[in-house]
Amino acid sequence: MIRVGIVGASGYVGLELTRILLKHPEVEKLYLFSDHFEDSWIFESEKIFVSDRSSYTELYKNLDVVFFALGSGETLKFLNDNQIPERFIDMSADFRFKNPGEYERVYGIKHSMPELLEKVVYGLPEVFREKIRDAKYIANPGCYPTASLLGLFPLIKNNLTYGNAIIDAKSGISGAGRKPTDKSIYGNIAENYQAYSILNHRHQPEIENIVKEIGYLRVLFIPQLIPVFRGIFASIYVPLREDITSDELYLLFKEVYKDEYFIKILPPSCSPEIKKVRGTNWAVISAQVDKNTRNAVIFVAIDNLIKGAAGQAVQNMNIMFGYDENLGLDFLPLYP
Repeated sequence: MIRVGIVGASGYVGLELTRILLKHPEVEKLYLFSDHFEDSWIFESEKIFVSDRSSYTELYKNLDVVFFALGSGETLKFLNDNQIPERFIDMSADFRFKNPGEYERVYGIKHSMPELLEKVVYGLPEVFREKIRDAKYIANPGCYPTASLLGLFPLIKNNLTYGNAIIDAKSGISGAGRKPTDKSIYGNIAENYQAYSILNHRHQPEIENIVKEIGYLRVLFIPQLIPVFRGIFASIYVPLREDITSDELYLLFKEVYKDEYFIKILPPSCSPEIKKVRGTNWAVISAQVDKNTRNAVIFVAIDNLIKGAAGQAVQNMNIMFGYDENLGLDFLPLYP
């Protein structure tokens, strides 16, 4: 049994972590740290200790692992002001880049702990499971990179791609976080559809950096906001080196992910649906070939708050501590 802390527990991701870990059979005690709790009644449980962030300094030695559910730059600031726990899983982008200069270029924030970067493992279990198993510090991937990389990985692994991949990805509004902005209010979201951060989204270099670790491919990434609360749907188009059929591509994806509990591969000509992954840690993928252009056409659907954030973080925790990978994560979709 382990004791788990969540710093930033009142945000969307922090609340999802709380919901999952409260029912996790190997979590003995859950410590929630936030300066913004408004509805503390929802945390009434003998398993939960609720406090503001100042209590972390007194309690961090009691914690086996800490989740940092903070925004980019905030985890660095928190760790600079407090002690580094024995193990942590960071939900921000603060440790996703091995090169501190790249992080500074993308996020405009001076990286204050570059010596820690080499010790942090990128937490995409289906690609880096063995490294995660031995890691003490995990950088949980972004939601868009999770969907994009899972769609690209079988092609890159088998050296079937070249040139540029086009990733056309749509996200629900919860990806913007809990803090309201002009773009996230209901009146501007309902019955609307828009691209944003065009050609300069922060997840594009994250995707390319990880792609370079497993192969080579340039990425054109365009995100769009759709009028749903949660979910990501990524449409990926990538040229193929050789002529293969849709059935052969389907079998290749099935083979690569045959042992992956959370990856569901659909037959050719089928499409995933974000409604059918809501509330799950699943990634549902379909892949086919357009004979006219010899492009692979890949669709990926995930819940951005679960497989794209809190669920994947718990999956990483399970791997770190040697638990069954699906422990506490075996949810059916919130459908309809």
